[in-house]
Amino acid sequence: GRTFSFTLLAARYIAPTTTSSDAAAPAAPGGGARLALPPSAPVSFKVGFGPQAVASVGPHLAGSFQGWDPATTSLADGDMDGIYEVTLDLAPGSYEFKFLNGNSWDQAEAVPSSCSEATSGMMNRLVVVEDADAPLEVHVCFQECLPCAALPACKMFNCPPGLVLQGSRLDVPGASAACCETVEEGKGALVVRSSAFSDGNWAEFWMKGALLYGTGTRGLTVLELEDDLVKHAETFDTYLSSSSLEGYLSSVTPGNLVLMAIVDEGSAQLSVAAEALIAGCGAQKIEDVAFRSSYALIGRKGGEALSEVVLPEFAGTSVAVAQVTLQTTTTTTLAPSPVSPVAFCDMKVAEPPMSGSLALDGNLELDAGCRFRVWESPGIASCLAGTWVVVTGSSNALLIFNTLLMLLAPAEADVQRSGRFGGAHLLDAVVEDGQIIHYRTVRSSEASCIQSTPTGGQNETECKRLYAKALKEAPQPNGRRVRVTMFLSFFWARTGTAVDLIEGDETWAGADVAMVVQVVAWYVVCNGIKFTGCPRSNLIDMEEGLVKSMFVAEMGAVLDRMTPFCAPGGRAGQRGCAVATNSWSDPGPRLMAMFQGYNSEVVEAMRPLRSATFRSVDIFALGGSMPGETFQGHGSQILHIWTWQALLGGFCSAASATPGSQIQFQGPVCWRRDASLDSCTAYTRTVLWQCMNSMLCSHRLLDKPETTTTTTTTTTTTTEGNGKVFLPVDGGDNRACRGQAPGDNSASYYTVVSGITSLAACQDECIRSEACVGIEHSGSRCEVWTRAAGIGASIHLAGFTCLSYGSSVTTTTSSPNNLSSLFEPVDGGVGRACRGASVADNAPNNYVVVPGVLNLADCQYECTEVAACVGVEYSLGRCEVWTRPEGIQASLALSGFTCQRLSSARRRLESVLFP
Repeated sequence: GRTFSFTLLAARYIAPTTTSSDAAAPAAPGGGARLALPPSAPVSFKVGFGPQAVASVGPHLAGSFQGWDPATTSLADGDMDGIYEVTLDLAPGSYEFKFLNGNSWDQAEAVPSSCSEATSGMMNRLVVVEDADAPLEVHVCFQECLPCAALPACKMFNCPPGLVLQGSRLDVPGASAACCETVEEGKGALVVRSSAFSDGNWAEFWMKGALLYGTGTRGLTVLELEDDLVKHAETFDTYLSSSSLEGYLSSVTPGNLVLMAIVDEGSAQLSVAAEALIAGCGAQKIEDVAFRSSYALIGRKGGEALSEVVLPEFAGTSVAVAQVTLQTTTTTTLAPSPVSPVAFCDMKVAEPPMSGSLALDGNLELDAGCRFRVWESPGIASCLAGTWVVVTGSSNALLIFNTLLMLLAPAEADVQRSGRFGGAHLLDAVVEDGQIIHYRTVRSSEASCIQSTPTGGQNETECKRLYAKALKEAPQPNGRRVRVTMFLSFFWARTGTAVDLIEGDETWAGADVAMVVQVVAWYVVCNGIKFTGCPRSNLIDMEEGLVKSMFVAEMGAVLDRMTPFCAPGGRAGQRGCAVATNSWSDPGPRLMAMFQGYNSEVVEAMRPLRSATFRSVDIFALGGSMPGETFQGHGSQILHIWTWQALLGGFCSAASATPGSQIQFQGPVCWRRDASLDSCTAYTRTVLWQCMNSMLCSHRLLDKPETTTTTTTTTTTTTEGNGKVFLPVDGGDNRACRGQAPGDNSASYYTVVSGITSLAACQDECIRSEACVGIEHSGSRCEVWTRAAGIGASIHLAGFTCLSYGSSVTTTTSSPNNLSSLFEPVDGGVGRACRGASVADNAPNNYVVVPGVLNLADCQYECTEVAACVGVEYSLGRCEVWTRPEGIQASLALSGFTCQRLSSARRRLESVLFP
């Protein structure tokens, strides 16, 4: 074939393309050959910079369509509207590119991962030209995913730990780490946001990238910090009175940091004495606060204001930002976790305790003075083995369903299956030995199932037939399998249908049933929010009291149906049922009152019916124990994991719980504060509450007793008579086996033996296999590894154990602790992404990506386990182990990334370059 060279045509370009080798070129007059130009489409590339200064040489564009030259393709702002653009003619195909604020690679943008391609590792933008002659336009803000005009101000972005909002960019459009700068050494970042009634009606307090407190309660909220410890948090309704505020501020310890924010309205009864006390915390603008002003303060008692912002009504959110020296005292928490033993709650009661307060280390202290028992993932699988778990409700119930699936099958947590975040009215899954072996949905587009009437769908009988047919496809129970089924139940009638279908199912007729019911939200969504997408549109304009009466009647009919179903001897009489209040949300005073009113109706309806197997569970109170773990009415994984600990306390025996009480959560998006579309690498949509429930959050107990099956020391177990031993791979505990490298997990390497509930039994399976080189065990799943070259690597995965099996040869492994001395930063390390020979060299064969690595120290450890490793790049749960023989020779400025070179690799490289 022929390749056309890149041709400049006035201000437009023809991209290179290849003609077919058997296509004849038309003849030119006089007998010469004439090459036909390939079909192309005009593509307009537009970039804005907001208030950011533009380089004197002007913006440029570099991409795969012009040889990645940063200085060739300039953009111009011909109409002086602040948008720089150039139009290129591109043949159909896919093209990668980046904008530059200048004409060199050190001025290239850092593209957020949510709008960059995923294959090259360079985080480039991507444009796809599908049809010739069909004009396309790419219009974004520099370093962002949207045009500048469509972006919020940077002051609304939550910088990750180690970064802080740049004071000069607070009002610059932005929704990425480009809004941030590195926190000064030895300091911590504080951010306070205040949105009064007409500007959002909420407030947030952040420290070191963590959400300390969020509220939608009217008045002036005050947080007192003693170094990095939250000493006190309280909201004072200064719309009605400021006497309590005066009393409290008088008692604040001089020198302590004081953070303040107004929600709704906070000025009406703010007295002169209260203003003087606020001024005593450094405030200089408190007298400027007017009716429904937004006000944020970071001050110090007896000192000066570190940051103070007041904005009038309709002017947007006030955001105060400061960097301060914070001495680490204890774990930063609103409720420090107790270190002394606390009794466990009895959850097999009619109304189990649910309210309390959450420490920022993740531990939950209940007002009842007891603690939930905790089940780690293997324990959950063991407890629920042979059980059919049924969940009914709307989006929060779907997240509860989703969390249980991730806990039962952690290795598949990142798989984005259909219906996971909506689009299906029925989801039916079966999990065995940590794997989802069956997954079936009925789409929400089924007309007969649309919940448009008080009795369910337009044709509930037909809908029930469709559901029954789908449910019949599930594989039969075998004592190890756990079945988890979600019925999307906007209204109560669909929950009644679920009860009918469970009782009529023959395949799982002998299995225990555990049922969770949460039906409240959509009565408020329809009647309170007036959502036009409500399937029962008549509810939108009805009087609130009438809708609530309908709710009570519809709920009563289903609860009557459930009473024998959940009683001892009933279908769910062994495990029991949990009827829950709505998940916690603070959408403002009016809607909050509606949710609380409907929740009260649930509690009152259950009062005469509740029992040890028909439990009334206040999930709303549990969410109120951790208000910062909810976004737009939807909980984080921290909230949903704690929800399941409460529910399992009713469904499971106390003996099946994991011993211990001090919990630790690990994962890229466990907490609400971690949620950003950039951090959700497996999630491709744009809804933040879905994003923060899209990736694995694992949990474990720090104080569980040591056992021989989960030892973290390098011990050996000699088998009888053959001289072979089992050795932990990379410590063994919480490690999953891999082949040559951490990403090498071919199914040909091992045989799965199901129903093996102990590590010792899994070892026995290996001993019986002549070809066995090691085992991986989790729950009741045993992998007998037979890879000829043995187990060469492992990854971190909670609840898994990896052991090699062979002759007793002394081996040494690197400790995952104290490895930092072995590494040196590349070009400063922090805020740098590793590159090969140049900043443009990020070839995939330069490194191996290791999934499931939760911090830089673990990434360093992965490097020490690979003989060819020359360094690491770490960012938001992603670890690149670099194996490029020539080493890491360059880096690129990229916020949130860290690039380090293995010191010994540096010495090897110097010996090659400078013999």
